[in-house]
This record gives sequence, C-alpha cells and structure tokens, in this order.
Amino acid sequence: MAFIKRSAILCGFLLPLPCLKSFLEPTLPVVFDGYYHPAFQSVADKFKANLKSGKERGGALAVYHKGRLVLDIWGGYADEEAQRPWQNDTMTIGYLNTKGIAAVVIARMAEKGFINYKSLVSDYWPEFAQNDKENITVEMLLSHQAGLAVLDKPINLLDIRDNPEKVEESLCSQRPIWPVGSLHGYHSITYGPYVDTLIRKADPKERNTQKIFQDDIAGPFEIDLFMNTPRDKYYRVARLYEDPSWKALLKSLTDFKIASVMMRWILFPNSIMARAVSSVTEFSKGFFVENNPYYREITLSCCHGTGTARGFAKVYGILSNGGMEGKHRLLSEDAIKVMTTPLVSGLDASLGIETRFGPGTGFKNNPKGELMFGHTGYGGQVAMADLSNRLGIAYLTNYISMYGMGDDPRYVDLENELYKCLDNYIEQEGLT
Repeated sequence: MAFIKRSAILCGFLLPLPCLKSFLEPTLPVVFDGYYHPAFQSVADKFKANLKSGKERGGALAVYHKGRLVLDIWGGYADEEAQRPWQNDTMTIGYLNTKGIAAVVIARMAEKGFINYKSLVSDYWPEFAQNDKENITVEMLLSHQAGLAVLDKPINLLDIRDNPEKVEESLCSQRPIWPVGSLHGYHSITYGPYVDTLIRKADPKERNTQKIFQDDIAGPFEIDLFMNTPRDKYYRVARLYEDPSWKALLKSLTDFKIASVMMRWILFPNSIMARAVSSVTEFSKGFFVENNPYYREITLSCCHGTGTARGFAKVYGILSNGGMEGKHRLLSEDAIKVMTTPLVSGLDASLGIETRFGPGTGFKNNPKGELMFGHTGYGGQVAMADLSNRLGIAYLTNYISMYGMGDDPRYVDLENELYKCLDNYIEQEGLT
C-alpha cells in the first residue's frame, strides 16, 4: 500500500509534464475519412468528436451486417511523429484479437478432419506428453484449462523463427502450474507458441498458422489480415504508442477490474500474470518492442495478428452471416456453434477476474445484453461477431490503452451509438 501511495505522489508530479509537452508542440489537424451508411451517421459523428477532443488519436472501426459492409471509418494518425495520417489501408496489430482468428483456423482444420477438439494434444505432438501433460486435450489447451500460462524456461521471439527446436523443448518440458482441467486461467502469451506448434504438427503439409490462414481463409475470401506482419507490408503499419507502466497503473486505479489485472502484472513479479508476460523475454520490456519489424514478422497466434479493422470485421461478418460469403463457405453452422459455446467461466486463475472462454474464443455482451464471440485485445482492440444481430465488428487503435475486455471508453462510445442506430438501419433497408 505504501508503494502505491508513493507512486501516486510521484505521478502527481510527473503528470503535468506530458501536458506541457502537448502545449509546446503544434496541434495536428483532425483527420477523418471512410464510408458509412447514412443510418450510422451518429456513429461517425461520435468518432469525429473523439478525434477532435483527443480522446481518439488514431484508429478505425468497421462493421458488417448480414455480410454487407455498412460502416468503415478511420481517423487520426498512423504515425504522429511523421505526421502520417491513418488511411484506408492502414494496418495495426490486433494483439489478443489474434487468438480469435487462430480459433477460426483450427475450426476449419477440424472440419477438414485434420484435428479434433476432444483428442489429446499428444496425438498430434507426441513429445508434448511429459511432465503431467499427458491428459491435456486440444479443447483444454484452447480454453485456457491446461495450466500452461507460464514458461519456466522463457523463450524469445527470434527463437520462434530461427530455433524452433529450442522453443519446442521449452514448451514440452513445462509442467502445468495447476492440475489440468481443475481451473482456467488466461494463457496470454504462451497460447501463441503452444497453439502454433500444435497447428503445424496437425496440418498434413506442416504449414505454419500464417501460411494456413493465407492459403485457406485470407486469400480465398479476400481478407486484409495476417497472422504476423509480413515485412513487405510493414509500410502500411501504424506506429504503436503506449503509456509507460507508471502511467498505466495510475490510470487503472479508477477501475477495480483493470487495477486488479494491472497490479498483478506490474507490482507482483511472481504472479501468474507477470510470469506469463515474461514467458517471451522481449515482452517483459513492454509491448513497445512491437514497433520492430523483425519481431512483428514472426507468426505468433497469441498477439501478432495484423490487419485493417475491415479485415478483422470481415472474418466475423462472414461467421455472423452463417459462415457464408456469396457461394463460398468459411465454416459450417455446426462449427460456428462450437466456437460460440463457452467451455469455462468464472474466476480466472491468471487475471483474477471473471472470464468466459470457448475453444480459442472469448465472449462479451453487446449493449442489448446478447452474447458476442470472438476476442477482445490488449490496448482497446476488439474483433467480435454478434450472431443475434448478424454483425461483424472490429475496432483497432495504435494508441494502446490499459483496457483489454472490450471496455475501452473509445470503443464503448462507438458500440453504444452503433446499436442505437441498428434498428433505424434495418427499417431504412426494409430488412425487418
């Protein structure tokens, strides 16, 4: 408690400094562009208002309804230092949204018979079956029940690309930190290397997650999204801006749920949350390292998905439209039902808050109280499907906040307006 008080006092002295910096620097003109159906005018107006007030400094929102793109807007700056505005093709990292896209990859593999949710992970990856991991199923791993949220032998990003044998040795030697299946706890970072290795082992051609996604999903369905950031696409990527830890912690004190997660991460280095982030050595230094293109080109299904908001929204727009785009099917309705069924819920052993997970999917309620599935992401990112209203929604920003549960005020502003406008849109288009 004394530490928190001292931190708050220190922050009180430091907080005026960014304000002084902003006062001395020239104000950049407000940038806003995109398309929206007239029924969603107030959503666009709210986005513009957030840009004018400085609440939003760079981001995009895209929405599909029954497979039709009804809103695709963006604004602010992809790189404020270079005065590079956000544009139609600007991409940014989805962070934890990537898990939801990996879940789509696995669901498609399951439909092809390449993998089975009820099978043991070791059926596809025999070396995995050691140190009390013999009974872990694919379903358990995907729904954060495996107890593998940390790595006692941390790995680094470059090893994932250059030394996969070393990475696999670390993954296989890890012992679960709780009895398998007895709890669930968010595998924030380790989810990526475990799931990516499983996907590669289960694929008959031994393709990695990025290759499968591009070959089977992004390419055929023309989705502007990647499971990494290809180096030749990096010129389209927005620069990431992130609060320092002290500032993020101070902001979090206004929200108990966020404060619980942030304090576990920042103040308690032996907590599951802190150890989870440190499982990849570069992330222990902060996520600003993601501005390095050599790191970003590495496929990592926990956090490296990179695309436009339109790309993320299109995936969920197709799923919310019965899995179909035109005559082409992404997933069957039965496969979608599996993805939308929570497998675990309750107190999360890693985060210390209530969470719900399906087979690689997360859940939240829309403003009407109806269930949405997909994944929210660190920093404010959101990519979800709303089956009740046939919507695919994605919000992305390059100004990373402390929010990660679809509760970022910037997104909440837009989501509330979206649902207020929805009935008017349906009436105007005669879709009732």
